[in-house]
Amino acid sequence: MGKFVAYVVETESLTVSEQSDGFWLWDKTRQMNLAMCAKTPFEAFTDALTYYQSRLTRIETDYRELSIKVDAFVSQFRENSHG
Repeated sequence: MGKFVAYVVETESLTVSEQSDGFWLWDKTRQMNLAMCAKTPFEAFTDALTYYQSRLTRIETDYRELSIKVDAFVSQFRENSHG
């Protein structure tokens, strides 16, 4: 991590700071950097958005797969209770 220069954006949930090696975006909620050494603040936000889109896609896929398994499991008992 480079040397701190200045805060560019600071909100309740995130901070974009300028460091000597670029712009860093820190997510206070998740306690993690979502962008490091970005060339511009816009690039830092784009990196963060890309991360969250990727994460959302993984979560939605995992949810669908789990939902299919749960539905299959529950359907075994529904069929047995009517027979």
